[in-house]
Amino acid sequence: MTQGNIRPLDPLLRAIRLKKYFPVRRGLLQRVIGQIKAVDDVSLDLQRGETLGLVGESGCGKSTLGRTVLRLVEPSAGQIEFDGLDITRLPHRRMKALRRDMQMIFQDPVGSLDPRMTVADIIGEGLLIHGMHRHSERGDTAREMLERVGLRREQADRFPHEFSGGQRQRIGIARALALSPKLI
Repeated sequence: MTQGNIRPLDPLLRAIRLKKYFPVRRGLLQRVIGQIKAVDDVSLDLQRGETLGLVGESGCGKSTLGRTVLRLVEPSAGQIEFDGLDITRLPHRRMKALRRDMQMIFQDPVGSLDPRMTVADIIGEGLLIHGMHRHSERGDTAREMLERVGLRREQADRFPHEFSGGQRQRIGIARALALSPKLI
């Protein structure tokens, strides 16, 4: 299906029999001796405006499913459609443009925030990558996003280590919201 043929009832995101296997290697030659099935035959539809919760124990594949759906890691098998477009084998250049509309909030806020960047730069990084605003506008957008997630505008010039874990998570949320994505 092409983007021009989107019907109102088509899901924003569709995964069909999605699989992500990681090879298990051993020995000096690193021969493949098996596979870890991180995501095994998962299908789902997510409508616009809908929320989907993935629940499971640690290590069961929730994050891997999210990364695979966004093509941050390549699927082993299956099909992924986003906004009516089959993105399963889309070239990386085309995926970069689509990622503006697909954002991920990472579980570990400490590991996902560059300690050398100010919060304004972290939130504005996606805007810079996608050429969305001039430098001064990025700072304004970052401050607006901080307020949206319950932090103060004045905190934009601070660094991640100056925040609590919960505040860092809010910064990650603000970063995702800054691009006004269709899918988080």
